[in-house]
Amino acid sequence: MYVFPMECYPDPDSDPSVVMIVVAASENDAVDLAFDHPNAAQYAAVKVSPKGYKKKKVSGLERGIHGFVNWKVFEAL
Repeated sequence: MYVFPMECYPDPDSDPSVVMIVVAASENDAVDLAFDHPNAAQYAAVKVSPKGYKKKKVSGLERGIHGFVNWKVFEAL
């Protein structure tokens, strides 16, 4: 499993409001999980973050969405 930071946009022309932390097997799996989440209805777009994105392997975390944070908090993790 890998950690994917997903940017959540309130509308497509704005800056992302939060980062959704997703643990998934692949980028496509992460996108599927993001759009299946009930909070996804609040966003016009959700995508894997292009900035600071490094595929990080994790052990001990289950597949799924592990929270919503702002960029400063995510970068501190």
